[in-house]
Amino acid sequence: MALCRRLLHLSSRSVCRMSSSIIDTVTEDIKRPVGDHFAVVQVKGRQWKVSIDDVIQTDNLNLEPGTVVTLDKVLLAGSVNYSLIGRPLLPSTSVQVRAQVIEKGRGPYLRVYNQGMAPTRTLWWGKRWRWMTYHESMTTMLRIQGIDITADGLRGERAVEEAVVR
Repeated sequence: MALCRRLLHLSSRSVCRMSSSIIDTVTEDIKRPVGDHFAVVQVKGRQWKVSIDDVIQTDNLNLEPGTVVTLDKVLLAGSVNYSLIGRPLLPSTSVQVRAQVIEKGRGPYLRVYNQGMAPTRTLWWGKRWRWMTYHESMTTMLRIQGIDITADGLRGERAVEEAVVR
């Protein structure tokens, strides 16, 4: 906030008025049903940009197919008119992403090739060691069912800095 005031040469009252107008604009946009919401969620240490009806393939989650999951670690959410940026996460009362487990399976078949030079003081000069191993990891497919954004956690000074109107 202080940096914003210095850059724009504004008084604290005008900055507070601008902040409240930004919050009001974002709150009005949130209340309107807009179908093009997006969110950046973190699942098993990886970040995914998702919208409704997207399918993502994550590392193995211990869930059965058909289970509905709420993804709580939301880093960023928004629509065409606004973006909510978390520091580092948005509050779970403001944004929730619902996903359904479609299927569990194996990931791609990876070939791991290892090769190296022989030790320097040996009798068998020029020999190299090499071997090949294979790896398949278990994966879970998630379909995003909905992104619920509410204006509950958007009040306060910290929330003003999170809301950015495009």
